[in-house]
Amino acid sequence: MTHRMSNRDEIIAGDLLHGSKAAVRNYANALTETTSPQVRDTLKRQLNEAITFHDQISQYAVNRGMYMPHDIQGQLQHDMSWARQVTGRTY
Repeated sequence: MTHRMSNRDEIIAGDLLHGSKAAVRNYANALTETTSPQVRDTLKRQLNEAITFHDQISQYAVNRGMYMPHDIQGQLQHDMSWARQVTGRTY
């Protein structure tokens, strides 16, 4: 079921998505740089938690119509509508 949320909710979800994606990338990068088994285990755990969190936020956004990863045309229309709302311009 799709629920439309406020613009503020969409901004927060977008920020969380971007931040969690960066966390996954940073943990993966750090994991390749360490030689300590203890640090590696800790980074693996944190990486898995970051992946899980990113998935949860992604599903939240998809279920509320904020993010359409499998519908490029729909996502583009959504983003253009968002840009019109924010700027007050027609594109």
